[in-house]
Amino acid sequence: MKSRSLRKGLTTGTCAAAATKAAALLLTYKNLKNQKIKRGDFVSVEITLPIGIRKTVNARVLDIGHSYAICSVIKDAGDDPDITDGAEIIVRLKISASESPEQIAIKGGRGVGVVTRPGLQVPVGKPAINPIPRRMIKEAIRDVLGQTPVEVTIEVPEGEALAKKTFNPRLGIIGGISIIGTRGLVEPMSQEAIKATVKCEIDVAVAETSEIVYLAPGKIGEESLKRIFGNIRVVQMSNFIGEALRYVKDKNIKRIVIGGHPGKLAKILMGYYNTHSQNSPQAAGFVARYLGLQRNFNTVEEIIEFIYAENNELKERLERLASEIARKIADDFDLKDVKVYLFDMKKNLIGGNIWDG
Repeated sequence: MKSRSLRKGLTTGTCAAAATKAAALLLTYKNLKNQKIKRGDFVSVEITLPIGIRKTVNARVLDIGHSYAICSVIKDAGDDPDITDGAEIIVRLKISASESPEQIAIKGGRGVGVVTRPGLQVPVGKPAINPIPRRMIKEAIRDVLGQTPVEVTIEVPEGEALAKKTFNPRLGIIGGISIIGTRGLVEPMSQEAIKATVKCEIDVAVAETSEIVYLAPGKIGEESLKRIFGNIRVVQMSNFIGEALRYVKDKNIKRIVIGGHPGKLAKILMGYYNTHSQNSPQAAGFVARYLGLQRNFNTVEEIIEFIYAENNELKERLERLASEIARKIADDFDLKDVKVYLFDMKKNLIGGNIWDG
């Protein structure tokens, strides 16, 4: 029997952008197709996702006033086991008194977390609404209201309770969930499906060249390796680093190049080859101790920023981390030629030497 394909879902960022666009529409007219819009009605809007496709989303009307509108979207995570599935994302949109024609103020309300520690994509003290969802919200407003100055407040009524089941408290995000999503869609896959996909892509890479395979946990490593080595195939191994390495070894590949962020790859030195947060702890404490730092850091990215701001000898020690990871992989899997390159969140090379082939 043919298996059912897994259903894609919406990110919290897409939900917030859709609710924003619906509220913006309500500020421009009070009826659609000659039908008066009232509380409890639904408005369908189209949102352009970061990956370039358009998605139709239904938003519920919660309130309409002379200069404000409130709409919400219920998050549907598809077949992904997302803790925020079913959560209501509410947007309160009102015309601002600002004199700046380009100003869009995006605020976090009840149930949206606040960042309290450095090292994340959002500055300390700001609501945990990531850059791409912010861009989507602004685009939704400009599509409808042009340059009208507005104030947007995002709320998630169940956000504070839901956040306790996530890593937000450990990351220093307090009071609620994060509004996130880099692609706009949640693309669910079971662990076994991911492993099978990784192996299939390794097979393709081996067919193209039996000499070398490039591996990365995710987009940062993939895009950074391509910037260095050109238009190569980079296999995304997700959190299943051990599975990928064993499979590559079975294929008798002579050279392996791995690229990624040390927040992920440093876990290998900690003894973890499944780097999912459910299977391994965060690496910030380990990396800090490895570098001889005596203070606490929230994330590995925060450590990197600290070192480069101080411009001290720790840069060299950070660079050596790549060699230590490569050596452990070679020993654990009895491999001859392993190169590891480390990149920060901005895809700058911070560890490992440029391999000349």
